[in-house]
Amino acid sequence: MILEFLTLLSLGVVVGLSGAVIPGPLFAFTVFDTSRKRAITGHRIILGHAVWESVIILIILLGFGGLITHNTLVIYIIGGVALAFMGVSMIRSKGREISMENSRVNSSFVGGIFYTAFNPTQPLWWATAGLALLLTGLEVMGIMGVFIVTAGHWLSDLAYYSFVSFMVHRHERYINPHQKTISIVLGVFMALLGAYFLIQSIQQLVL
Repeated sequence: MILEFLTLLSLGVVVGLSGAVIPGPLFAFTVFDTSRKRAITGHRIILGHAVWESVIILIILLGFGGLITHNTLVIYIIGGVALAFMGVSMIRSKGREISMENSRVNSSFVGGIFYTAFNPTQPLWWATAGLALLLTGLEVMGIMGVFIVTAGHWLSDLAYYSFVSFMVHRHERYINPHQKTISIVLGVFMALLGAYFLIQSIQQLVL
C-alpha cells in the first residue's frame, strides 16, 4: 500500500514537473505578477491553476474527454486570441509604471485560473497524456490513485512556480528597475504564443 502510494505520487510529481518547466503563459504571468506586487505569489497562482484543472479532470472522469479532443480548433482559436490580447496589453504598458490598475488580471488566484483556462494545450494535455496518468492511478489504487497522481502533479507545480516566484522576489532589487522591459518581453512572448496557437488553428482548417 505504501509502495503503491509513493510510486503514484512520484509518477505525478515527475510528469507534472516535466510539463511545469516548459515556459508558457502561466510562467510569464508568475514572473510578471511577482515583479509588480513585489511579493511571492506563486502559491496563489497555482491554487487558481489547480481549481481550473480540477474542472478539466472532472469533465474527463465523467466521460466527456471527447468534447475536448473533438473541439481542438475552437480551443486553439479562443486560447490564441486571449493570449495574444493579453500579450499586447502587457506590451502597451511600456509607457507607464506597471501597477495593479494597468493589468487586466489583478488577482494572483484569478490569474492562475485565467492563464490556465486560455492555454490551449492544457485541456488537450489532460485529455491525452493526463488521461493516461489518471488511468494509471485508477488501475493501481482505484479512485484514491487518481487523487494521489493528481496531488503529485499539483505538488510539482506548487514547488516549481513557488521557486520561480521566490527567485524573482529575492532578486527584486535587480528586477524592479527593469519592470517595463520585463513587461514588454513577457508581453511579446505571450503575443507570439497566442499567434502560434492561432496559426495551429488555421493549419487545422486548411488540412
